[in-house]
Amino acid sequence: MIKLLKIELKKAIPNRAFWILVILYVLVVGTVLLGFQEFLDNVLKQAGRKSPIPIPDIGVYEFPYIWHNLTFLSGFFKIVLGVIVIIMITNEFTYKTIRQNIIAGMSRMDFLKSKVLFILLLSLFAVMLIFITGIILGLIHTQNLSFYVFFEKTIFLPAFLLEVFSYLCFAFMIGFIVKRSGISIGLLLLYGFVIEPIINYKLPAEVNDFMPLRSINNLIDIPNTALMKLFGVEFQNYIALTDVLVVIGYTMLFLAITYLILRKRDL
Repeated sequence: MIKLLKIELKKAIPNRAFWILVILYVLVVGTVLLGFQEFLDNVLKQAGRKSPIPIPDIGVYEFPYIWHNLTFLSGFFKIVLGVIVIIMITNEFTYKTIRQNIIAGMSRMDFLKSKVLFILLLSLFAVMLIFITGIILGLIHTQNLSFYVFFEKTIFLPAFLLEVFSYLCFAFMIGFIVKRSGISIGLLLLYGFVIEPIINYKLPAEVNDFMPLRSINNLIDIPNTALMKLFGVEFQNYIALTDVLVVIGYTMLFLAITYLILRKRDL
């Protein structure tokens, strides 16, 4: 496994586009996570001036709720990681490195494993970014901190890992099937923002919750806040086992489709 991962890192490290997108991801996610409380405070302040009832303050960075808040916000930016995966897999076809690897003795299953390991590493990187940011912000903004309060909602971190990993496997499947980076990225965006939302609109609610990207996004629901409770709105503030099983099933399906194509395709 380590050998396969080293092969992938040798391809990624010299790649300028890889580093540009990684830095972009860190900057965008870091800026949003660090500045969201100030942005929210300004919005609530403006809304409070026109509201007939008092608008409650919302603490985004307090333990234990910070883990839910940060993972939910970060979920909007996994598209950047998806673009990285697409570029890395389509480069295999552009520069014919996939053929060179197979000729050099790497089995097709080993090739798939190497890509899955790279996707897992990228997903772990996204989780670590949230974890480090959460520790710093949580320690600053939480007054009554305890061991229990710190770890109470950390279940959202492995859930976010599964969310990102599954989404990246979906992006990997698209990139592998299409083989061209520009078309693959366009298709990923088109499906995520146009095709699936249209399908969801046409399907009954009990069915569209099981669509691929909808299922992935359903893992971590909108965090409950004092403002939402004020208006009687309640969202899922836990990780449902059903959602986890559905996403795992889709992840296995994405990888199975990719492997079947890999076995039959002339490289």
